Amino acid sequence: MKRPEDILAKLLLQNNDDREIDRVTCDDSADEIHITLKYRHDTIHVNGKEFPIFDFRHERSWRHLDMWQYKTILEARVPRYRDGDGIKSVPVPWAMPNSRLSWLMEKKR
Repeated sequence: MKRPEDILAKLLLQNNDDREIDRVTCDDSADEIHITLKYRHDTIHVNGKEFPIFDFRHERSWRHLDMWQYKTILEARVPRYRDGDGIKSVPVPWAMPNSRLSWLMEKKR
């Protein structure tokens, strides 16, 4: 039998092995599900190069499609790496940069 986290990961993180579900919390009073995602690796691969993780940005959240009539929120700390003199954030595969909505939520609008 699959764990609920495995089922959610398959639905939310299709073809993405870089992240995993760290925590799922359900707030019945607000009708919200919060899914916290965690980066799995110690390094980052960008354009064929490997970089160590420099640090993580503060936790961000993205509005995702509703599940079971509950408002679904994805939460994650985005890893950053040093490339030359600059610090860059790793793009998240579920949303555009600076967006607070997931791709699927944008598509629905």
